[in-house]
Order: sequence, then C-alpha cells, then structure tokens
Amino acid sequence: MGTSAAVKPPSLRLRCVLISCGIASILVAAALLAVTLTVYRVREPVMTMNAISLEDPGAAATYSSPTTQPPLLTLTVVADVSVKNPNAASLWYGATETSVYYRARRVGEARGPPGTAPARRTVRLNVTVDVAVGALLGDPAFLGDVAAGAVAVATATRVRGRVAVLGGIVRRRVVLEMNCTATIAVADMSISDQSCLQHVWLR
Repeated sequence: MGTSAAVKPPSLRLRCVLISCGIASILVAAALLAVTLTVYRVREPVMTMNAISLEDPGAAATYSSPTTQPPLLTLTVVADVSVKNPNAASLWYGATETSVYYRARRVGEARGPPGTAPARRTVRLNVTVDVAVGALLGDPAFLGDVAAGAVAVATATRVRGRVAVLGGIVRRRVVLEMNCTATIAVADMSISDQSCLQHVWLR
C-alpha cells in the first residue's frame, strides 16, 4: 500500500513564502543602500591654482633703485583658481577669500563672489588683489629684494561651501584652502617658481 507525501498546511507554506520575500527585500534594500552611499558619497572637491599673474605691470622696473620715486604704489595680483566638484550634487560656495603676503606680512586681500559648482563640473574663479607696495617702501628687506631683482610672495585662497545629496538628507560642509608661493622678477614683473599646496576639510 503506497504512502502519500506529506503536504504542508497552507499557513506554513505562506509563512515560508513571507520569510523568503522578507529576506530578499532586506538583501535588495542593503544592495540599493550600498550603491546609493557609493554614488552619493560626498567626495573632496579639488582646488587648483592655474596661474598667478600681475595686471598692468608697466613701470615696475623703476623699483630697481631705492632712491627712485615709484610712479605705481599698488600692484594688482590676479589669482586664476579652479574648483573641481566630483560629487553627484552641486557644490554651493560662499565668497572666496584671497590674501597676498610678503615675508608673512599681509599686503593685500580681496573677496570673490559666491557661486555654485555644478555636479561633476569645474568652475574658474579669478580673484584680483591690490597689493599695497607703497607700504613696503620703508622696509629694508623689501628694498633689498627689489635691488636683487626678485621678490618672493605668498598667496592664500579659502573657499567655504556645502554639498547636499539625497534630497538634502546628507549634508556636508566643505572648506578648501590653497597656499602658494611665487617669485616676482622685478625686471619684467614675470612670475616664476610657483608652488602650491591644497588643504580640504569635510565637516
């Protein structure tokens, strides 16, 4: 006499199906969360100092003699900066801050307008700083550098912003800082020996 196979009660089969569906849903949700956190993870923006130049440097060669009265008491330094946003959301930034230093003494500063760096795009920020050369004419070190034909300067540019991803669920504040050194040749007011170092803070 044959025996019939055991048949699970409907309630038990339903429970097994619900458990299987629940486990599958958890696995799918975990995979989606991992992909979302990878794609929308806030990454560090990259700041680059493309060039430091002088605007209208005409008559600067007259500084070669400490006894000569210079016709130009200010120089305009142009900092050509770019910010690359690698994130899947826009980077909003406030007013940029750029300062120029001579031997650790701040001789000029300027602020650039706020703006937005679109997702995965690069924006250019040109900042002009008026340097008070006249205030340095009484500095023996400055006059010595001018007489030697080369003046070393430093610049510091800071950008503060924020990135919001996942509809604003994830928000991170960003601080970018670029510190550069360069040498100004007095003869033709050209820039050489430019070197920069970037710092990034995500908060």
